[in-house]
Amino acid sequence: METTDDVVVQVEAVAMSDAATDAAFARVGRAQAAEVTEREATGVNTAAVDVRLHHGAKTGPAVRRLRAGIGDLLSGEALTIETGRTTELGRVLGLGEADVAVRVRSEDLEAALDVAREIERRLFALPMLTGVRIGLLRGQPEIEIEIARERVARHGLTVREVADAIEAYMRGLVATRFVDFDRRIDVLVRPPEEVRREFNNLLQFQIRGVPVRELIGWRETLAPVEVLRDGQGRVVPVFADVASGGLDGAVAAIESSLSGLELAPRMRYEVGGVNEEMRESFRSLALAFGLALALVFMILAAQFESVVHPFTIMLAVPLAAIGAVAALLVTRDGVNVMSMIGFVILVGIVVNDAIIKVDFINQYRREGASLREAILEAGRVRLRPILMTTVTTVFGLLPLALGLGAGADLRAPLAVAVIGGLTSATLLTLIVVPVIYATLEGLRGLARSEAPTTATEAAP
Repeated sequence: METTDDVVVQVEAVAMSDAATDAAFARVGRAQAAEVTEREATGVNTAAVDVRLHHGAKTGPAVRRLRAGIGDLLSGEALTIETGRTTELGRVLGLGEADVAVRVRSEDLEAALDVAREIERRLFALPMLTGVRIGLLRGQPEIEIEIARERVARHGLTVREVADAIEAYMRGLVATRFVDFDRRIDVLVRPPEEVRREFNNLLQFQIRGVPVRELIGWRETLAPVEVLRDGQGRVVPVFADVASGGLDGAVAAIESSLSGLELAPRMRYEVGGVNEEMRESFRSLALAFGLALALVFMILAAQFESVVHPFTIMLAVPLAAIGAVAALLVTRDGVNVMSMIGFVILVGIVVNDAIIKVDFINQYRREGASLREAILEAGRVRLRPILMTTVTTVFGLLPLALGLGAGADLRAPLAVAVIGGLTSATLLTLIVVPVIYATLEGLRGLARSEAPTTATEAAP
């Protein structure tokens, strides 16, 4: 741990010497539950340094300066730089893992890692990419032991005896059990920890008079912390972030760079990344949006016992889309998963104002008022309730849209889309819905007036 800490101190010094750095936080050694919650390899041989940049600082140039400053202090395999995962919520959800991911598929993990290293080397050479790294975590160093079956048989032993003896030496053997009423405590017998830490002591350990070194072969290796599987097959991902040129241009450059890559039989690679996740999310949200429209229409049709009036009310949805898109353009949030969720929410919110107005028009007409009188009276009487509903909703979402608090960047597009859509829908609904209502009622009146004439002509 002391050696790891010395290296981290130097990395922190390089990070803090950059003018774009606001603060740096380091974690050295094992962190409980970190491998589960953040997918980080932990141990005395690992460390993580979080670097926070000043507001407005560009991530790409800062990463390049950090790599150049570290130089030969850490090799490419030992150093991994990730960008984009700036919030704890983003880390838990795995958001912003990478803009591009090249997945190597093979059941042979070591062969896939070799290909992934070659892909990593080629992606490093592409100027539009930054933060290139292999996504498979490599754990703490371990010694892999393989029992030599022929030598074991020559000494009159079995593979099971050798394996059990080595396991008992390293993990211990339960000699007895201490029982105290309802408590049962195993009494473990094994060599002291300082003895077990030295691998040479294990090699000198004898099994029925035969040293262990005569019965095994061994090699030092790094075991994976996890085995990633996708589509019922093992994958080794290589991640990269796009620094310039756009995502489509980066994907095209990657595919061109990897076109001559030699692969073993039954091994393949595919280029994906955050664009795949976005397309899948948009497909799911499009389905949710369609279902929301259908359900709202069916409920309105059942309530009004008509197909025409629900259609008039549902016109508020495209009116809301106008304001939502405009608000996202003004705030430069763009269309993402959170803003699309805002669109789905708008389907259920923006129809409320139209429902209030259409329902009042119907009630007033049933009392004997003409179509024009009912529309004008609805506009006068229902204007204040509609505006009050919209204003209270907008002010309630305002803190979220302003980006106050941790992780606000993730949630703000949702509030912006809802505020923009609700504002435009309210203003346009006051004008458009009455006009459409009057037009449709006029067409229905013409249809009724022409129906008896047609029937009379057809009678003879």
